[in-house]
Amino acid sequence: AENGRSIVGTYLNGCSPQEKATYKRDLGTLLQLGVTPDMLLNEIARQLPELKPTMEGKEGYKESEIKQLELFVRGD
Repeated sequence: AENGRSIVGTYLNGCSPQEKATYKRDLGTLLQLGVTPDMLLNEIARQLPELKPTMEGKEGYKESEIKQLELFVRGD
């Protein structure tokens, strides 16, 4: 995250295809239930406070991560 890398992208690159399929399904379900990508990133920042300054301090970083999540769910 410090070097401008995507937290979401970095995490997903380390996952197996089976894990990605599970996360995609689970994320789709959460979105259908009304959980927003912003809510998910806020929870990540709460659980990993060392990421919070990067996520909130860099212009457009959080929006870029939200876009990554949306693209992942759509399969783009």
